[in-house]
Amino acid sequence: MGYVESVLAAGERVVHRAAVSHWMFAASYFLGVLCIVGAGVAVYFDRSRGPLIAAVATILGFAFIIVALVRRGTTELVLTDRRIIAKRGFIARATVEMNLSKVESLHVSQGVFGRLLDYGDVTVVGTGSSLEPLRGIRGPLELRRKLGEVAASPADKT
Repeated sequence: MGYVESVLAAGERVVHRAAVSHWMFAASYFLGVLCIVGAGVAVYFDRSRGPLIAAVATILGFAFIIVALVRRGTTELVLTDRRIIAKRGFIARATVEMNLSKVESLHVSQGVFGRLLDYGDVTVVGTGSSLEPLRGIRGPLELRRKLGEVAASPADKT
């Protein structure tokens, strides 16, 4: 069970679940693969010290990839029929929740690559404050559309 499921109120339902795009971690994936390929090259060119260099490079490469996957997997952005919940972190956790009645707008910022690869930064603006921008969210326009649907639904007006 994820963090969001553990904090849902009775009768509250998840409307949309957003994730961080893999593109936000492309540099980490590239460095990881580069280290692993470098390990093979080290063994090929230097038979005496190559295996030691290869072991270190392989561990470093897998560390880059695993850290990126954990960071992506432990970031949650969920829209429920009552609020928006954002959570980051695995051991050290940072969470923010905002009731939908306090949401004024949702800003989406996408550069050229964000438009092409369907990711962007999302900022939820509420009465008196706003959430810290959530960087590299996959499908940010879908999140904005779902927020508009929930905000306009009659169930939210009770």
